[in-house]
Amino acid sequence: MISILNKYKNPILIITILFFVGSLGFVGAGVFMEEYGPNAAVAKVDGEPIKYKDFLRNVELVSQEARNQEDYTEDTEKAIRQQVLQAMITQETMAQAAEKFGIGVSDLEIGYEIKNSPAFNDGNGFNKNAYIWVVRNQFHLNPAEYEAQLKKEKLASKFQNTLILAAKVTPQEEKLLKEETDKVFASDKEAAKKLSSDADTAQAALQLAAIQVKAQDLLKSYSDKINGENKIKLFYKD
Repeated sequence: MISILNKYKNPILIITILFFVGSLGFVGAGVFMEEYGPNAAVAKVDGEPIKYKDFLRNVELVSQEARNQEDYTEDTEKAIRQQVLQAMITQETMAQAAEKFGIGVSDLEIGYEIKNSPAFNDGNGFNKNAYIWVVRNQFHLNPAEYEAQLKKEKLASKFQNTLILAAKVTPQEEKLLKEETDKVFASDKEAAKKLSSDADTAQAALQLAAIQVKAQDLLKSYSDKINGENKIKLFYKD
């Protein structure tokens, strides 16, 4: 998970991710471990461990950013730990789902992503030494670990995009959503006036909202299936 929380700035992805996380019934804070040592896991998704060392690394990456943006308290730390673990579980679940549906990520895709990343560019194009230095010193991974993580992120993203493409909205569903939207705008005349001034924008916004709702339903169905099969295990230490 590299900058995993930043990846969820996409509006549709935020909604689907949070909806999925909520359906997991995740609660608690603090340190959770199944065992101690190099293979210690904070959770397992269908037998695949989310390692404690990876969890700590991601918590630190997010915490560094948080310390620069707000008053950092113990509550902030707890919230970050919860959010990071939730995000890691969600990403692992979606990556596994992508593979089960036959969705893949080629080495060519990974290579293209790396070679075109500004983080590894020295002004004259991709620089292998810069790549190794950044991965080791900023992400605290070796290149093989970074590339495996990048593959997982892209798999999760592809599965999420597949859900959105599968979210076909019927005319009846769109009608119902419009009725609910009209009720909201009835109490917010200024917003209604602004949106109604551009019919195309209003229609596009309505369709987008309908797709978001449908994508939520699809993701909830999938998460319910995963939970029902008891494939997500959390390990808590009180």
